[in-house]
Amino acid sequence: MSGVDLSHPSGEKLPLKVFREAVEARLESCSEEELRAILRSLASRVRPSERFAFLQSLHSSQDAGAQELRQHELLDDIAELAHALPEKAKDWEDVWSESDVLGPYAELLEPLTALFARAQEASERGQSPLAREAYQALFSLLEYEDPRGQGLRAEHLSQVDFPEARARYLRAVYVTTPPEQRAPVLLEQMRRVRSLLPHGSRPLMQEWLDISSEPLPDSEAFLQDWVSLLRQQADPDADAWLREAIRLSQGTRGLRELAFSEPTRHPRAFIDLLTALERESSPHQVLSTAQEALEALPSGLPLRAAIAGFLASAAERLGQPDTVRAARWEAFVSQPTLPRLLELRDSRPSEPERAHVMSQAARHLEKVLRQPRAPSGSMATLPHNGDHLEVPAHADRRLLAHAWLLAHDGEAAHALAAKESALGWTYGDNPQGTVVPAFLVLLSRQPLGELPRNVDTLWRQALESGTQAGDWYSGSARHDEALRERLARAYGEALAAFSVEPSEWEQMLEWCLEVARKRASSIVSRQHRRSYGKAAVLLVACAEVLWLLGEQARGNLLLAGFRESFRRHRAFQAELDEAVGSPAPASKR
Repeated sequence: MSGVDLSHPSGEKLPLKVFREAVEARLESCSEEELRAILRSLASRVRPSERFAFLQSLHSSQDAGAQELRQHELLDDIAELAHALPEKAKDWEDVWSESDVLGPYAELLEPLTALFARAQEASERGQSPLAREAYQALFSLLEYEDPRGQGLRAEHLSQVDFPEARARYLRAVYVTTPPEQRAPVLLEQMRRVRSLLPHGSRPLMQEWLDISSEPLPDSEAFLQDWVSLLRQQADPDADAWLREAIRLSQGTRGLRELAFSEPTRHPRAFIDLLTALERESSPHQVLSTAQEALEALPSGLPLRAAIAGFLASAAERLGQPDTVRAARWEAFVSQPTLPRLLELRDSRPSEPERAHVMSQAARHLEKVLRQPRAPSGSMATLPHNGDHLEVPAHADRRLLAHAWLLAHDGEAAHALAAKESALGWTYGDNPQGTVVPAFLVLLSRQPLGELPRNVDTLWRQALESGTQAGDWYSGSARHDEALRERLARAYGEALAAFSVEPSEWEQMLEWCLEVARKRASSIVSRQHRRSYGKAAVLLVACAEVLWLLGEQARGNLLLAGFRESFRRHRAFQAELDEAVGSPAPASKR
Protein backbone atom coordinates (compact mmCIF):
# COMPACT_ATOMS: atom_id res chain seq x y z
CA MET A 1 0.00 0.00 0.00
CA SER A 2 2.69 2.42 -0.98
CA GLY A 3 1.72 6.09 -0.87
CA VAL A 4 -0.89 5.56 1.84
CA ASP A 5 -0.01 6.69 5.33
CA LEU A 6 -1.73 4.41 7.84
CA SER A 7 -0.03 5.80 10.92
CA HIS A 8 -2.88 6.86 13.18
CA PRO A 9 -3.27 7.22 16.96
CA SER A 10 -4.79 4.13 18.55
CA GLY A 11 -8.48 4.56 19.37
CA GLU A 12 -9.06 7.44 16.92
CA LYS A 13 -11.29 7.14 13.88
CA LEU A 14 -9.50 6.73 10.56
CA PRO A 15 -10.67 9.44 8.10
CA LEU A 16 -12.82 8.02 5.32
CA LYS A 17 -10.54 9.46 2.63
CA VAL A 18 -7.51 7.71 4.11
CA PHE A 19 -9.52 4.48 4.49
CA ARG A 20 -10.66 4.51 0.87
CA GLU A 21 -7.20 5.27 -0.46
CA ALA A 22 -5.83 2.36 1.57
CA VAL A 23 -8.54 0.02 0.24
CA GLU A 24 -7.89 1.07 -3.36
CA ALA A 25 -4.14 0.59 -2.92
CA ARG A 26 -4.73 -2.87 -1.47
CA LEU A 27 -7.06 -3.85 -4.32
CA GLU A 28 -4.53 -2.76 -6.92
CA SER A 29 -1.86 -4.95 -5.35
CA CYS A 30 -4.05 -8.09 -5.15
CA SER A 31 -4.33 -10.94 -7.61
CA GLU A 32 -7.72 -12.52 -8.40
CA GLU A 33 -7.05 -15.40 -6.00
CA GLU A 34 -6.03 -13.02 -3.23
CA LEU A 35 -9.27 -11.06 -3.72
CA ARG A 36 -11.28 -14.28 -3.46
CA ALA A 37 -9.45 -15.15 -0.24
CA ILE A 38 -10.14 -11.70 1.22
CA LEU A 39 -13.83 -11.93 0.32
CA ARG A 40 -14.15 -15.38 1.90
CA SER A 41 -12.45 -14.08 5.04
CA LEU A 42 -14.85 -11.15 5.24
CA ALA A 43 -17.82 -13.47 4.73
CA SER A 44 -16.67 -15.71 7.59
CA ARG A 45 -16.86 -12.75 10.00
CA VAL A 46 -20.43 -11.75 9.09
CA ARG A 47 -22.92 -12.27 11.91
CA PRO A 48 -25.89 -14.52 11.09
CA SER A 49 -28.34 -11.63 11.25
CA GLU A 50 -26.30 -9.68 8.67
CA ARG A 51 -25.70 -12.43 6.11
CA PHE A 52 -28.57 -11.45 3.80
CA ALA A 53 -27.42 -7.79 3.77
CA PHE A 54 -23.89 -8.94 2.99
CA LEU A 55 -25.09 -10.96 0.00
CA GLN A 56 -27.12 -7.98 -1.20
CA SER A 57 -24.06 -5.74 -0.99
CA LEU A 58 -22.25 -8.07 -3.42
CA HIS A 59 -24.83 -7.17 -6.10
CA SER A 60 -25.03 -3.45 -5.35
CA SER A 61 -23.29 -2.46 -8.58
CA GLN A 62 -25.86 -4.38 -10.65
CA ASP A 63 -28.77 -2.74 -8.81
CA ALA A 64 -27.46 0.83 -8.89
CA GLY A 65 -30.41 2.15 -10.87
CA ALA A 66 -32.97 0.61 -8.53
CA GLN A 67 -31.06 1.81 -5.47
CA GLU A 68 -30.99 5.37 -6.83
CA LEU A 69 -34.72 5.23 -7.46
CA ARG A 70 -35.41 4.04 -3.91
CA GLN A 71 -33.15 6.75 -2.49
CA HIS A 72 -35.44 9.42 -3.91
CA GLU A 73 -38.17 8.11 -1.63
CA LEU A 74 -35.96 9.14 1.27
CA LEU A 75 -37.32 12.68 1.55
CA ASP A 76 -40.90 11.40 1.74
CA ASP A 77 -39.96 8.99 4.52
CA ILE A 78 -38.22 11.74 6.48
CA ALA A 79 -41.30 13.97 6.09
CA GLU A 80 -43.48 11.12 7.36
CA LEU A 81 -41.34 10.77 10.49
CA ALA A 82 -41.47 14.55 10.99
CA HIS A 83 -45.27 14.37 11.07
CA ALA A 84 -45.05 11.61 13.68
CA LEU A 85 -43.14 13.77 16.17
CA PRO A 86 -46.08 15.97 17.28
CA GLU A 87 -48.26 12.87 17.57
CA LYS A 88 -45.72 11.18 19.82
CA ALA A 89 -45.60 14.28 22.01
CA LYS A 90 -49.26 13.73 22.91
CA ASP A 91 -48.43 10.36 24.48
CA TRP A 92 -46.31 11.81 27.30
CA GLU A 93 -49.04 12.37 29.89
CA ASP A 94 -50.96 9.17 29.24
CA VAL A 95 -48.15 6.62 29.05
CA TRP A 96 -44.73 7.88 30.04
CA SER A 97 -43.34 8.91 33.42
CA GLU A 98 -41.60 12.18 34.22
CA SER A 99 -38.30 10.39 34.82
CA ASP A 100 -38.20 8.90 31.30
CA VAL A 101 -35.74 10.95 29.24
CA LEU A 102 -37.04 10.10 25.76
CA GLY A 103 -40.52 8.79 26.55
CA PRO A 104 -42.49 7.97 23.39
CA TYR A 105 -39.72 9.41 21.20
CA ALA A 106 -37.66 6.31 21.96
CA GLU A 107 -39.82 4.43 19.44
CA LEU A 108 -38.48 6.70 16.69
CA LEU A 109 -34.79 6.07 17.33
CA GLU A 110 -34.55 3.00 15.12
CA PRO A 111 -36.36 4.46 12.08
CA LEU A 112 -34.44 7.74 12.44
CA THR A 113 -31.15 5.83 12.55
CA ALA A 114 -32.17 3.99 9.38
CA LEU A 115 -32.93 7.30 7.65
CA PHE A 116 -29.46 8.58 8.52
CA ALA A 117 -28.02 5.41 6.98
CA ARG A 118 -29.96 6.06 3.77
CA ALA A 119 -28.75 9.68 3.68
CA GLN A 120 -25.23 8.35 4.01
CA GLU A 121 -25.85 6.02 1.07
CA ALA A 122 -26.98 8.98 -1.05
CA SER A 123 -23.78 10.77 -0.10
CA GLU A 124 -21.69 7.70 -0.94
CA ARG A 125 -23.30 7.52 -4.40
CA GLY A 126 -22.44 11.14 -5.15
CA GLN A 127 -26.07 12.27 -5.03
CA SER A 128 -25.15 15.57 -3.43
CA PRO A 129 -28.47 17.45 -3.93
CA LEU A 130 -30.41 14.56 -2.38
CA ALA A 131 -27.87 14.16 0.44
CA ARG A 132 -28.08 17.87 1.23
CA GLU A 133 -31.87 17.88 1.39
CA ALA A 134 -31.99 14.64 3.38
CA TYR A 135 -29.47 15.70 5.99
CA GLN A 136 -31.02 19.14 6.26
CA ALA A 137 -34.42 17.57 6.94
CA LEU A 138 -32.94 15.07 9.40
CA PHE A 139 -31.17 17.83 11.32
CA SER A 140 -34.50 19.68 11.50
CA LEU A 141 -35.94 16.64 13.27
CA LEU A 142 -33.20 16.96 15.88
CA GLU A 143 -34.18 20.61 16.42
CA TYR A 144 -37.82 19.79 17.11
CA GLU A 145 -38.97 20.61 20.63
CA ASP A 146 -42.42 19.87 22.05
CA PRO A 147 -44.21 22.10 24.62
CA ARG A 148 -42.45 20.17 27.38
CA GLY A 149 -39.05 21.06 25.94
CA GLN A 150 -38.49 17.43 24.90
CA GLY A 151 -37.39 15.95 21.61
CA LEU A 152 -34.81 13.79 19.87
CA ARG A 153 -31.23 15.03 19.97
CA ALA A 154 -27.99 14.03 18.28
CA GLU A 155 -26.61 12.53 21.48
CA HIS A 156 -29.55 10.08 21.60
CA LEU A 157 -28.52 8.48 18.28
CA SER A 158 -25.80 6.19 19.52
CA GLN A 159 -25.70 4.24 16.24
CA VAL A 160 -25.15 7.35 14.12
CA ASP A 161 -21.66 8.76 13.60
CA PHE A 162 -22.80 12.35 13.92
CA PRO A 163 -19.47 14.05 13.13
CA GLU A 164 -19.37 12.03 9.91
CA ALA A 165 -23.01 12.84 9.12
CA ARG A 166 -22.44 16.57 9.49
CA ALA A 167 -19.25 16.30 7.40
CA ARG A 168 -21.22 14.64 4.59
CA TYR A 169 -23.88 17.33 4.85
CA LEU A 170 -21.38 20.21 4.77
CA ARG A 171 -19.61 18.75 1.75
CA ALA A 172 -22.97 18.37 -0.01
CA VAL A 173 -23.74 22.02 0.82
CA TYR A 174 -20.39 23.05 -0.63
CA VAL A 175 -20.84 21.07 -3.84
CA THR A 176 -24.42 22.28 -4.45
CA THR A 177 -23.86 25.97 -3.65
CA PRO A 178 -22.72 28.47 -6.33
CA PRO A 179 -19.05 29.44 -5.76
CA GLU A 180 -19.83 33.09 -5.02
CA GLN A 181 -22.23 32.10 -2.19
CA ARG A 182 -20.27 29.25 -0.63
CA ALA A 183 -18.48 31.12 2.15
CA PRO A 184 -21.55 32.77 3.79
CA VAL A 185 -23.74 29.68 3.26
CA LEU A 186 -21.11 27.35 4.75
CA LEU A 187 -20.63 29.67 7.74
CA GLU A 188 -24.35 29.63 8.44
CA GLN A 189 -24.54 25.85 8.14
CA MET A 190 -21.38 25.29 10.21
CA ARG A 191 -22.99 27.28 13.00
CA ARG A 192 -26.18 25.29 12.64
CA VAL A 193 -24.60 21.85 12.90
CA ARG A 194 -22.42 23.14 15.76
CA SER A 195 -25.57 23.93 17.75
CA LEU A 196 -26.91 20.39 17.26
CA LEU A 197 -24.08 18.96 19.32
CA PRO A 198 -22.98 21.93 21.48
CA HIS A 199 -20.86 19.86 23.86
CA GLY A 200 -19.23 17.78 21.16
CA SER A 201 -16.28 18.53 18.96
CA ARG A 202 -16.41 21.61 16.75
CA PRO A 203 -17.07 20.86 13.03
CA LEU A 204 -13.99 21.54 10.92
CA MET A 205 -13.33 21.97 7.22
CA GLN A 206 -10.79 19.14 7.36
CA GLU A 207 -13.66 16.76 8.13
CA TRP A 208 -15.50 17.51 4.91
CA LEU A 209 -12.25 17.39 3.00
CA ASP A 210 -11.56 13.90 4.35
CA ILE A 211 -15.08 12.54 3.86
CA SER A 212 -14.41 11.98 0.15
CA SER A 213 -11.43 10.87 -1.89
CA GLU A 214 -12.42 13.36 -4.59
CA PRO A 215 -10.67 16.75 -4.44
CA LEU A 216 -12.80 19.68 -3.35
CA PRO A 217 -13.64 21.76 -6.45
CA ASP A 218 -12.47 25.40 -6.48
CA SER A 219 -10.92 24.96 -3.04
CA GLU A 220 -8.25 27.67 -3.44
CA ALA A 221 -10.79 30.37 -4.36
CA PHE A 222 -13.09 29.22 -1.57
CA LEU A 223 -10.33 29.37 1.03
CA GLN A 224 -9.61 32.98 0.09
CA ASP A 225 -13.28 33.91 0.47
CA TRP A 226 -13.55 31.81 3.64
CA VAL A 227 -10.57 33.51 5.31
CA SER A 228 -11.83 36.95 4.33
CA LEU A 229 -15.28 36.25 5.80
CA LEU A 230 -13.97 34.70 9.01
CA ARG A 231 -11.68 37.65 9.68
CA GLN A 232 -14.83 39.73 10.10
CA GLN A 233 -16.19 37.46 12.86
CA ALA A 234 -15.30 37.69 16.56
CA ASP A 235 -16.49 34.48 18.22
CA PRO A 236 -14.37 31.47 19.28
CA ASP A 237 -15.84 29.15 16.60
CA ALA A 238 -15.00 31.58 13.81
CA ASP A 239 -11.52 32.05 15.28
CA ALA A 240 -10.95 28.28 15.20
CA TRP A 241 -12.20 28.03 11.62
CA LEU A 242 -10.03 30.98 10.57
CA ARG A 243 -6.92 29.38 12.07
CA GLU A 244 -7.73 26.09 10.33
CA ALA A 245 -8.29 27.80 6.99
CA ILE A 246 -4.99 29.68 7.23
CA ARG A 247 -3.19 26.46 8.17
CA LEU A 248 -4.71 24.65 5.18
CA SER A 249 -3.98 27.45 2.71
CA GLN A 250 -0.77 29.04 4.01
CA GLY A 251 0.76 26.53 6.45
CA THR A 252 3.01 27.58 9.32
CA ARG A 253 3.95 30.81 7.55
CA GLY A 254 0.34 31.98 7.64
CA LEU A 255 -0.17 30.88 11.23
CA ARG A 256 2.94 32.80 12.30
CA GLU A 257 1.71 35.94 10.58
CA LEU A 258 -1.74 35.62 12.16
CA ALA A 259 -0.36 34.97 15.65
CA PHE A 260 2.22 37.75 15.76
CA SER A 261 0.16 40.36 13.92
CA GLU A 262 -2.71 40.20 16.43
CA PRO A 263 -1.49 38.23 19.45
CA THR A 264 -4.30 39.22 21.83
CA ARG A 265 -7.05 38.68 19.26
CA HIS A 266 -5.82 35.28 18.00
CA PRO A 267 -3.73 33.87 20.87
CA ARG A 268 -4.62 30.30 19.97
CA ALA A 269 -2.81 30.74 16.68
CA PHE A 270 0.38 30.38 18.74
CA ILE A 271 -0.81 26.94 19.90
CA ASP A 272 -1.63 25.88 16.35
CA LEU A 273 1.73 27.16 15.11
CA LEU A 274 3.70 25.39 17.84
CA THR A 275 1.72 22.18 17.29
CA ALA A 276 2.54 22.26 13.58
CA LEU A 277 6.22 22.94 14.25
CA GLU A 278 6.35 20.12 16.78
CA ARG A 279 4.89 17.71 14.22
CA GLU A 280 7.67 18.74 11.85
CA SER A 281 10.20 17.66 14.52
CA SER A 282 11.73 21.13 14.73
CA PRO A 283 12.65 21.53 18.43
CA HIS A 284 14.86 24.56 17.73
CA GLN A 285 11.99 26.31 15.94
CA VAL A 286 9.53 25.30 18.65
CA LEU A 287 11.83 26.67 21.34
CA SER A 288 12.50 30.01 19.65
CA THR A 289 8.86 30.47 18.60
CA ALA A 290 7.58 29.68 22.10
CA GLN A 291 9.98 32.21 23.58
CA GLU A 292 8.82 34.84 21.07
CA ALA A 293 5.18 34.02 21.87
CA LEU A 294 5.70 34.50 25.59
CA GLU A 295 7.27 37.87 24.89
CA ALA A 296 4.35 38.87 22.64
CA LEU A 297 1.50 37.82 24.94
CA PRO A 298 0.50 39.84 28.02
CA SER A 299 1.39 38.36 31.39
CA GLY A 300 -1.38 36.73 33.39
CA LEU A 301 -3.01 34.89 30.48
CA PRO A 302 -3.70 31.22 31.29
CA LEU A 303 -2.85 30.35 27.67
CA ARG A 304 0.77 31.18 28.43
CA ALA A 305 0.92 27.93 30.43
CA ALA A 306 0.34 25.84 27.30
CA ILE A 307 2.97 27.80 25.38
CA ALA A 308 5.41 27.32 28.25
CA GLY A 309 4.66 23.59 28.00
CA PHE A 310 5.84 23.59 24.37
CA LEU A 311 8.94 25.49 25.46
CA ALA A 312 9.72 22.97 28.20
CA SER A 313 9.27 19.97 25.88
CA ALA A 314 11.55 21.46 23.22
CA ALA A 315 14.16 22.40 25.82
CA GLU A 316 14.13 18.87 27.21
CA ARG A 317 14.77 17.46 23.73
CA LEU A 318 17.63 19.93 23.25
CA GLY A 319 19.17 19.24 26.66
CA GLN A 320 18.62 22.72 28.13
CA PRO A 321 17.66 22.11 31.79
CA ASP A 322 17.74 25.80 32.77
CA THR A 323 15.19 26.61 30.08
CA VAL A 324 13.06 23.65 31.16
CA ARG A 325 13.00 24.94 34.74
CA ALA A 326 12.12 28.48 33.66
CA ALA A 327 9.35 27.17 31.39
CA ARG A 328 7.84 24.97 34.12
CA TRP A 329 7.76 27.95 36.47
CA GLU A 330 6.04 30.09 33.83
CA ALA A 331 3.47 27.35 33.22
CA PHE A 332 2.70 27.06 36.93
CA VAL A 333 2.44 30.82 37.49
CA SER A 334 0.17 31.25 34.46
CA GLN A 335 -2.17 28.39 35.38
CA PRO A 336 -1.49 26.99 38.88
CA THR A 337 -2.93 23.48 38.80
CA LEU A 338 -1.80 20.31 40.51
CA PRO A 339 -0.32 18.74 37.32
CA ARG A 340 1.71 21.89 36.72
CA LEU A 341 2.87 21.93 40.35
CA LEU A 342 4.15 18.36 39.95
CA GLU A 343 5.79 19.19 36.61
CA LEU A 344 7.52 22.10 38.32
CA ARG A 345 8.74 19.80 41.09
CA ASP A 346 9.96 17.17 38.62
CA SER A 347 12.02 19.77 36.74
CA ARG A 348 14.49 19.78 39.66
CA PRO A 349 17.00 16.93 39.84
CA SER A 350 17.30 16.44 43.63
CA GLU A 351 14.92 16.35 46.58
CA PRO A 352 16.45 19.43 48.31
CA GLU A 353 16.04 21.43 45.08
CA ARG A 354 12.51 20.14 44.69
CA ALA A 355 11.63 21.14 48.22
CA HIS A 356 13.05 24.61 47.58
CA VAL A 357 10.99 25.21 44.43
CA MET A 358 7.88 23.88 46.19
CA SER A 359 8.45 26.49 48.89
CA GLN A 360 8.65 29.15 46.19
CA ALA A 361 5.45 27.81 44.64
CA ALA A 362 3.70 27.88 48.02
CA ARG A 363 4.63 31.52 48.59
CA HIS A 364 3.36 32.36 45.11
CA LEU A 365 0.07 30.59 45.85
CA GLU A 366 -0.29 32.56 49.07
CA LYS A 367 -0.06 35.79 47.07
CA VAL A 368 -2.60 34.50 44.56
CA LEU A 369 -5.01 33.52 47.33
CA ARG A 370 -4.73 36.95 48.93
CA GLN A 371 -5.50 38.67 45.65
CA PRO A 372 -7.45 36.39 43.29
CA ARG A 373 -6.35 36.69 39.71
CA ALA A 374 -8.85 37.46 36.95
CA PRO A 375 -8.41 37.14 33.17
CA SER A 376 -7.24 40.31 31.52
CA GLY A 377 -7.51 41.89 28.11
CA SER A 378 -9.51 40.34 25.28
CA MET A 379 -9.18 36.91 26.86
CA ALA A 380 -11.69 37.90 29.55
CA THR A 381 -14.48 37.90 26.97
CA LEU A 382 -13.77 34.47 25.51
CA PRO A 383 -15.61 31.39 26.85
CA HIS A 384 -13.51 28.28 27.14
CA ASN A 385 -13.23 25.96 24.13
CA GLY A 386 -13.40 22.64 25.92
CA ASP A 387 -9.67 22.33 26.56
CA HIS A 388 -9.46 25.00 29.31
CA LEU A 389 -6.38 26.62 27.84
CA GLU A 390 -7.92 30.03 28.38
CA VAL A 391 -9.59 29.37 31.73
CA PRO A 392 -7.92 30.84 34.82
CA ALA A 393 -7.12 28.06 37.27
CA HIS A 394 -8.60 28.42 40.73
CA ALA A 395 -5.68 28.25 43.16
CA ASP A 396 -7.09 26.85 46.40
CA ARG A 397 -5.89 25.98 49.90
CA ARG A 398 -5.61 22.27 49.21
CA LEU A 399 -3.16 22.99 46.38
CA LEU A 400 -1.26 25.23 48.81
CA ALA A 401 -1.20 22.38 51.34
CA HIS A 402 0.37 20.10 48.71
CA ALA A 403 3.02 22.72 48.02
CA TRP A 404 3.93 23.18 51.72
CA LEU A 405 4.04 19.44 52.39
CA LEU A 406 6.16 18.78 49.30
CA ALA A 407 8.39 21.61 50.53
CA HIS A 408 8.94 19.61 53.76
CA ASP A 409 7.38 22.50 55.74
CA GLY A 410 5.10 20.87 58.30
CA GLU A 411 4.78 24.06 60.33
CA ALA A 412 3.38 26.02 57.38
CA ALA A 413 1.07 23.13 56.44
CA HIS A 414 -0.20 22.96 60.04
CA ALA A 415 -0.78 26.74 60.20
CA LEU A 416 -2.81 26.52 56.99
CA ALA A 417 -4.96 23.57 58.09
CA ALA A 418 -5.38 24.27 61.82
CA LYS A 419 -7.93 27.03 61.37
CA GLU A 420 -10.22 24.97 59.12
CA SER A 421 -13.32 22.94 59.97
CA ALA A 422 -13.01 19.26 60.85
CA LEU A 423 -15.73 18.54 58.26
CA GLY A 424 -15.70 18.91 54.49
CA TRP A 425 -12.53 17.01 53.72
CA THR A 426 -13.71 15.22 50.60
CA TYR A 427 -14.99 18.15 48.56
CA GLY A 428 -14.11 21.82 48.49
CA ASP A 429 -10.65 23.10 49.36
CA ASN A 430 -10.31 22.18 53.06
CA PRO A 431 -6.60 21.35 53.47
CA GLN A 432 -7.11 19.24 56.63
CA GLY A 433 -8.01 16.22 54.50
CA THR A 434 -4.50 16.34 53.08
CA VAL A 435 -2.44 17.55 56.05
CA VAL A 436 -3.79 15.26 58.81
CA PRO A 437 -3.27 12.01 56.84
CA ALA A 438 0.22 13.19 55.82
CA PHE A 439 1.09 13.89 59.45
CA LEU A 440 -0.20 10.47 60.53
CA VAL A 441 1.99 8.85 57.88
CA LEU A 442 4.97 10.78 59.23
CA LEU A 443 4.08 9.91 62.84
CA SER A 444 3.84 6.20 61.99
CA ARG A 445 7.50 6.35 60.86
CA GLN A 446 6.75 3.56 58.40
CA PRO A 447 7.50 3.41 54.65
CA LEU A 448 4.44 4.11 52.50
CA GLY A 449 4.33 0.50 51.41
CA GLU A 450 4.22 -0.76 55.00
CA LEU A 451 1.65 1.56 56.62
CA PRO A 452 -0.90 0.14 59.10
CA ARG A 453 -4.16 -0.76 57.41
CA ASN A 454 -6.23 2.28 58.38
CA VAL A 455 -3.39 4.77 58.02
CA ASP A 456 -2.91 3.38 54.52
CA THR A 457 -6.66 3.66 53.78
CA LEU A 458 -6.74 7.23 55.07
CA TRP A 459 -3.69 8.13 53.01
CA ARG A 460 -5.21 6.66 49.85
CA GLN A 461 -8.38 8.66 50.48
CA ALA A 462 -6.26 11.79 50.88
CA LEU A 463 -4.56 11.14 47.53
CA GLU A 464 -7.94 10.48 45.88
CA SER A 465 -9.48 13.76 47.03
CA GLY A 466 -6.16 15.58 46.78
CA THR A 467 -6.07 15.21 43.00
CA GLN A 468 -8.93 17.73 42.85
CA ALA A 469 -6.69 20.43 44.33
CA GLY A 470 -6.38 23.64 42.39
CA ASP A 471 -9.57 23.02 40.44
CA TRP A 472 -7.62 21.26 37.72
CA TYR A 473 -9.44 19.85 34.68
CA SER A 474 -9.47 16.13 34.07
CA GLY A 475 -9.87 14.56 30.68
CA SER A 476 -10.56 10.95 31.64
CA ALA A 477 -10.51 8.37 34.40
CA ARG A 478 -7.13 7.17 33.10
CA HIS A 479 -5.84 10.73 33.38
CA ASP A 480 -7.11 10.93 36.97
CA GLU A 481 -5.38 7.69 37.88
CA ALA A 482 -2.12 8.84 36.31
CA LEU A 483 -2.26 12.04 38.36
CA ARG A 484 -2.86 10.09 41.58
CA GLU A 485 0.17 7.94 40.82
CA ARG A 486 2.31 11.02 40.16
CA LEU A 487 1.12 12.64 43.39
CA ALA A 488 1.81 9.43 45.34
CA ARG A 489 5.34 9.21 43.94
CA ALA A 490 6.03 12.84 44.82
CA TYR A 491 4.85 12.29 48.39
CA GLY A 492 6.81 9.06 48.64
CA GLU A 493 10.01 11.00 47.97
CA ALA A 494 9.08 14.08 49.99
CA LEU A 495 7.84 12.33 53.15
CA ALA A 496 10.90 10.10 53.21
CA ALA A 497 13.06 13.24 53.34
CA PHE A 498 10.82 15.10 55.81
CA SER A 499 12.68 16.40 58.85
CA VAL A 500 10.73 16.93 62.09
CA GLU A 501 12.31 18.27 65.25
CA PRO A 502 11.88 16.01 68.32
CA SER A 503 9.89 18.72 70.10
CA GLU A 504 7.45 18.88 67.19
CA TRP A 505 6.44 15.19 67.18
CA GLU A 506 4.18 15.44 70.23
CA GLN A 507 2.60 18.69 69.01
CA MET A 508 1.88 17.11 65.65
CA LEU A 509 0.37 14.04 67.30
CA GLU A 510 -1.81 16.06 69.70
CA TRP A 511 -3.17 18.17 66.89
CA CYS A 512 -4.04 15.11 64.78
CA LEU A 513 -5.84 13.52 67.75
CA GLU A 514 -7.74 16.74 68.43
CA VAL A 515 -8.88 17.03 64.83
CA ALA A 516 -9.81 13.33 64.70
CA ARG A 517 -11.98 13.68 67.83
CA LYS A 518 -13.73 16.77 66.46
CA ARG A 519 -14.29 15.24 63.04
CA ALA A 520 -15.59 11.90 64.31
CA SER A 521 -17.82 13.54 66.96
CA SER A 522 -19.30 15.94 64.41
CA ILE A 523 -19.98 13.21 61.87
CA VAL A 524 -21.66 10.82 64.30
CA SER A 525 -23.53 13.36 66.44
CA ARG A 526 -24.98 14.95 63.30
CA GLN A 527 -25.79 11.48 61.95
CA HIS A 528 -23.92 11.84 58.67
CA ARG A 529 -24.35 8.11 58.15
CA ARG A 530 -22.55 7.98 54.81
CA SER A 531 -19.43 9.29 56.53
CA TYR A 532 -19.43 6.90 59.51
CA GLY A 533 -16.83 4.76 57.76
CA LYS A 534 -14.58 7.78 57.25
CA ALA A 535 -14.84 8.69 60.95
CA ALA A 536 -14.03 5.13 62.00
CA VAL A 537 -11.02 4.87 59.68
CA LEU A 538 -9.63 8.17 60.98
CA LEU A 539 -10.04 7.16 64.63
CA VAL A 540 -8.49 3.73 64.18
CA ALA A 541 -5.66 5.23 62.10
CA CYS A 542 -4.86 7.49 65.07
CA ALA A 543 -5.00 4.48 67.37
CA GLU A 544 -2.67 2.55 65.05
CA VAL A 545 -0.14 5.38 65.24
CA LEU A 546 -0.39 5.42 69.05
CA TRP A 547 0.11 1.65 69.16
CA LEU A 548 3.18 1.94 66.92
CA LEU A 549 4.56 4.60 69.26
CA GLY A 550 4.18 2.24 72.20
CA GLU A 551 1.15 4.00 73.67
CA GLN A 552 -1.11 0.96 73.68
CA ALA A 553 -3.39 2.13 76.49
CA ARG A 554 -3.83 5.57 74.97
CA GLY A 555 -4.85 4.12 71.62
CA ASN A 556 -7.30 1.73 73.26
CA LEU A 557 -8.73 4.55 75.37
CA LEU A 558 -9.33 6.69 72.26
CA LEU A 559 -11.50 3.99 70.69
CA ALA A 560 -13.18 3.00 73.96
CA GLY A 561 -14.22 6.58 74.57
CA PHE A 562 -16.01 6.77 71.24
CA ARG A 563 -17.62 3.39 71.72
CA GLU A 564 -19.04 4.58 75.04
CA SER A 565 -20.07 8.04 73.84
CA PHE A 566 -21.92 6.69 70.82
CA ARG A 567 -22.94 3.25 72.09
CA ARG A 568 -26.48 3.65 70.66
CA HIS A 569 -25.23 4.37 67.16
CA ARG A 570 -25.07 0.79 65.95
CA ALA A 571 -24.10 1.68 62.40
CA PHE A 572 -21.10 3.63 63.67
CA GLN A 573 -20.16 0.81 66.07
CA ALA A 574 -20.21 -1.60 63.13
CA GLU A 575 -17.89 0.70 61.15
CA LEU A 576 -15.50 0.82 64.11
CA ASP A 577 -15.52 -2.98 64.29
CA GLU A 578 -14.79 -3.15 60.57
CA ALA A 579 -11.92 -0.66 60.86
CA VAL A 580 -10.31 -2.42 63.82
CA GLY A 581 -10.71 -5.76 62.13
CA SER A 582 -8.77 -7.72 64.75
CA PRO A 583 -7.60 -7.24 68.34
CA ALA A 584 -5.25 -4.29 68.85
CA PRO A 585 -1.66 -5.25 68.03
CA ALA A 586 0.99 -5.37 70.69
CA SER A 587 3.41 -2.49 70.95
CA LYS A 588 6.40 -2.60 68.59
CA ARG A 589 8.50 -0.71 71.04
